[in-house]
Amino acid sequence: MEQQAAGSPVVTLVMYLVLSVALAVVANLLAREKGRNVTLWTILAVVPVVNFWCIAFFVGAANLRLERKIDKLLELRGKGN
Repeated sequence: MEQQAAGSPVVTLVMYLVLSVALAVVANLLAREKGRNVTLWTILAVVPVVNFWCIAFFVGAANLRLERKIDKLLELRGKGN
């Protein structure tokens, strides 16, 4: 049997899988933190190329959990006046 070269398709595939899993973990944590659909964003982050767009989205995405808290506080403040 031949030995696989360093640039073989198998090595490239393994590298993509490792990178995709790492980005999926990051997307999962960011989705939880920002109040997004965790399952959807984790699955999207596993897809090569799409995963980079997911991470870029989370950099600029608003934190929905904090927005809901602020809305609730404003609602409570408005009722008190």
